[in-house]
Amino acid sequence: MNRVILLSAFAAIFAAVTLHAEDTLPLKSVNKANEIIDAALEAHGGAEKLTKLNSLVQESHFITYATGQSRQPGPPWDKSETENFSAIDFEKGIYVNRNTGSGGGFDFDGGNIINGEDSWQLNYRAGTAAPIAEPDLNTTSGPLIRVTPALLMKQLQARRQVSHWLGEVEFQGRPHDVVTLVMEVGPGLSLYFDQETHMLTRMERVLPPFGQVEYRFEDYTEIDGIAFNKKFRLLLNGDDNLEVTNKTTRANVPVAEYTQFSTDLDKIPAIVPDEFNLQEIDEGIFLVGGTGAYGLFVEMKDHIVAIGGTQGAAARMEEVRKHIADKPVRYGVLTHHHSDHVPGAADYAAEGATIITFRENETLVRNAAGNDEAKLEFVENRMSLSDGERTVELYDIGPTPHAEHLLVAYLPREKILFEADHFPQPRTGPLPPAVPATMAFAEALAELELDLDKIVGAHGPRIGSPAELKTLVESASATTAGAP
Repeated sequence: MNRVILLSAFAAIFAAVTLHAEDTLPLKSVNKANEIIDAALEAHGGAEKLTKLNSLVQESHFITYATGQSRQPGPPWDKSETENFSAIDFEKGIYVNRNTGSGGGFDFDGGNIINGEDSWQLNYRAGTAAPIAEPDLNTTSGPLIRVTPALLMKQLQARRQVSHWLGEVEFQGRPHDVVTLVMEVGPGLSLYFDQETHMLTRMERVLPPFGQVEYRFEDYTEIDGIAFNKKFRLLLNGDDNLEVTNKTTRANVPVAEYTQFSTDLDKIPAIVPDEFNLQEIDEGIFLVGGTGAYGLFVEMKDHIVAIGGTQGAAARMEEVRKHIADKPVRYGVLTHHHSDHVPGAADYAAEGATIITFRENETLVRNAAGNDEAKLEFVENRMSLSDGERTVELYDIGPTPHAEHLLVAYLPREKILFEADHFPQPRTGPLPPAVPATMAFAEALAELELDLDKIVGAHGPRIGSPAELKTLVESASATTAGAP
């Protein structure tokens, strides 16, 4: 009898908890999200067809607006055009891409092949193929998936258990439901579904340090019963950044043929992860960074000069202090105004350092610093920082095809120069052919008549030489002279 009473009591408690749970906001959010996802899957071709969407090959034309990356620090933004090829096979774990075009003082033609142990990074301008030591299908294919609604729906279908309904909003005059998508890698995504058509029209994510990235999907067409967008727009903090026209889209076709590349490409050492590291390239002079973001730190008598403003300046300062104790960073030098070269302003401002930049960039730098009271000094053509023994000379070598104003830092006693974006130096293999930005860089150095031994940059740990720069320039000049 007591056992029956006890079981009845447990049943009543469980029923009460269940009823209460049904009223909780998280559970309502999950249930609502699943309703929206079911309707969206059906609108985009149906759950069965999306499940069977195993491969995709696409050719696209890109128009890029260099938002935060133009020669000037504000709009109108520079514009460039690119041709893009992408192929993906989910069952076989293959992803292939290639980009060809020009912009920002660069010419490029390269891509990646992700195919397990047979993965490669290709540079057709340099004529090289480098094995990828640790290929990552999810990260490398992310840019294609995020701009293709059918592939996003495939992701949403597989990961719906962690999706939530965020609410109802109006977009372009129509009510939309917003549902979250958490992919294998990267920031969470917010997907906007039209309440009437159930089609994906918009997506957002926050990507530090750039800000809010907005995706708009337009002009759907049906291919093999699945809805694919013919056009796509990307906005960065509300400004147009990318317009894409998908010229051809083929679903469920073989992609293995695209994993082959010309035997004319020279195979070079493997691409390995760019781990955080410190090099003392001369006494008291350190090149510090990783993942493509580096800074130069110069020890003076009673302080440190930090050069380069890419993201992660705080971690680099912390690493340097393991080698230089009890000296503050007095100056933080920003090479130019591009959005990937000003995040360090916040770290320098927090340090109490004086930020060195150009007057034309003042508003942008103060916004990046997040502090209207941050200490700024402005370079006009050149500036010298000295403690009586060691000197850091700063030169504005602009305008270049990349930036209207550009600081390089020169240490005359050590014959070292630090630059950003004008002398690309891959971590392995030969240096790529000179691009317009490199030619402008070389011309500026020739005019300054600097006595150099080493050239280091903001995007890699490799140490270059004036002789290498000269070879690239002479080769490019000879090619231009021989052109018809």
